[in-house]
Amino acid sequence: MPSKLPPRAATAPRTAPAPRALPPPAAVSEPSPDPFQVEPAHHRWLLTTCVAGIAGSLIIGSAVLGIFGENAAPRDAYASVEKASLTGMYPDSAGSGSLIGRKEFSSAYQPVVPERDLNNANLYPEITSDDLPYSEDRPVVIDAEIDGVDEEQNITTITKQVPPEPTDETFKLAKGETLIDALTDRGVSQDAAKALVASIDPIFPVGMIKPGTAFELTLDRQIDFYGREVIFPVELSFDPGPKETLTVEADEDGRFAAAIEGARAGTKSQYAQINHFRTEAKVGSSLYGTAKDNKIPDYIIAEFTRIFSYDVDFQRQVKASDTFEVFYGNPLTGSSSRRKVLHFAQLTLDGKTKTYYRYTTKDGQTDYFDEKGRSAQKSLLKTPVSGARLTSGFGMRRHPLLGYSKMHAGVDFGVPQGTPIRAAGSGVVKIAGRHGAFGIAVEIKHNDRYETLYAHMSKLAAGIRRGTKVNQGQIIGYVGSTGRSTGPHLHYEVHVDDRPVNPTRINAAGGKQLAGKELSKFNQMKQRVLAMMQQAPSPLQVAQVKQ
Repeated sequence: MPSKLPPRAATAPRTAPAPRALPPPAAVSEPSPDPFQVEPAHHRWLLTTCVAGIAGSLIIGSAVLGIFGENAAPRDAYASVEKASLTGMYPDSAGSGSLIGRKEFSSAYQPVVPERDLNNANLYPEITSDDLPYSEDRPVVIDAEIDGVDEEQNITTITKQVPPEPTDETFKLAKGETLIDALTDRGVSQDAAKALVASIDPIFPVGMIKPGTAFELTLDRQIDFYGREVIFPVELSFDPGPKETLTVEADEDGRFAAAIEGARAGTKSQYAQINHFRTEAKVGSSLYGTAKDNKIPDYIIAEFTRIFSYDVDFQRQVKASDTFEVFYGNPLTGSSSRRKVLHFAQLTLDGKTKTYYRYTTKDGQTDYFDEKGRSAQKSLLKTPVSGARLTSGFGMRRHPLLGYSKMHAGVDFGVPQGTPIRAAGSGVVKIAGRHGAFGIAVEIKHNDRYETLYAHMSKLAAGIRRGTKVNQGQIIGYVGSTGRSTGPHLHYEVHVDDRPVNPTRINAAGGKQLAGKELSKFNQMKQRVLAMMQQAPSPLQVAQVKQ
C-alpha cells in the first residue's frame, strides 16, 4: 500500500545549526543586577492558587454530577469515533521520537453496552430493548414446545413418588425394656421418643408401665428441618387399667399431647393413684430380708408368714430358690378402708405352689381362703414364732444341763430374746406364770383333746392370765431364757389326749369351707384381684420413680 507521506528530498547531509548570536553588551551607565537577589514570588502564588481552585471546582463538580446528575444511573452508554484523520508522532524502533508517519482511523457510530461496575454494586446499567438480541422493540417470551425423544437416545425418566401411607403396628413391652427403647428400635429418633414419653408422665407415671403392656403405634414418614426423611410417631395408645385407654397424638408442629379417652384434658389416670402393689421374688438368703429389700411393709410380711405358718416351717422347708408373691393395698372387703391389707399370698416350695386370697364372709368374718375356698386356718400353727430355727427335736436326747438322756417332750426354736410368741390355736389359758423348770410359761387348752405349752418366756403379754380366752395367732408372751435354760429359745409342746406328740408331724384339721352363694361371691372377688394385679406396680418401682 503506497504511503501517503511526501517523499524525502534528496539533499545534502544534515549539518549542525549555526551558533546563536550573543546579545549586545549593556550600556556602561546601567548598574549590573545582583545575582543573589531573589525576585518577588507573589505573582507565582497567585497563579498557583488560581490553578488549584479551577482543578478543585472541576473535581467537586464532577462528583456532584455523578451522584445527582443524569448520569448517576447511566442509561445507554455509547463509545463512538467519527470518521477522522488523526496524526501523531510514533516513535521509531530506536525510540528517538522521530515522526515516522501519519495514520487515519475510521469507525462507524456503534453503541457498546458497558460491563457492570463492581465497585458500585448498587448501580446497574439500564439496558433497552434495542440491546437485546432477540427483539427489535421489547423483550419477548420464548414459547417453545417439548419435542419427543427418539428411542435411540439414552434418557433416564424419574417418576414422581406418591407419599407413603402411615403404618400401624402393635407391640408389647418386653421385660427390662423401656418405652423409649421400644420406639427407637422402630426407627424413631431419640428426641422424638423422649418427647412422646414425657407427655405421658403427667397423666400416668411411665415408671408404672409393666412389662407385657400392649401398645398400638402409628408411624409416619416425614421430612425434618434438614430435608431428611424420618420416621415419626404420630399416635400411640395403651390401657393403664381395665377400663381406661390413654392416647398420645402429635399435632402438625410435631408436639405431643396425652389424654385419657372420654375424660377432660389433663385428667390423670385413675390407676395413677397408687393404692395397690405387687411383688414377686425369690426367697434368697431369707424371706424377710428379701421382702424388706423390695419395700414390702413389715406388717404385710408378718401377715404373709402367719397365713402359711399352718403348713410351712419357714426355717427348715424354705430354700433360697423358692419364690413368693404378694399383692396388697386398700381393702376391698371388710370394715376398714384405710390401712392397706394383704389381698393375695402365694408361696412356691420345691415346685409346689400354694395360694390364698383375702375374703370377708357374709357374717363379717375375714379370713384367707385357697383356690377352692378352704380356709387357711388350721386347728394349730406349725410354728408359734416367726423366723424360728429348730435347735432341738422331739424325743430322747442328752440333756444339756443334767448330763444324762431324757425324754424331750417338745421342740426348741432358737430365736432372739424378746421375739413375740403367738397362740398356736384358739382356746382358754390354763397356766400363765412361773411353772417349775419351764420358767415363765403359758399352757392353752384348745378343746377336749389337745393342749399346747410355751416355756422359758421372758415375760407374759399384757392381759394374759389364767382363764383368759385367746385367739389363734394372738401374742401371749415373749421369748426368754427363764427356768432350766442355756439361752434364749422357745420350748413348745403339743399334747393330744394328755400325751405329748411331735409338733412337726401334726396334720392339723382344716378350717372353714366356703360353699353355695358364698363360694360364688368368693370366686368373683378372686377374679377382681387377679385383674388388678396385672396393672399394679411393685413398691420398688414406685420408689425409683419418686427419686
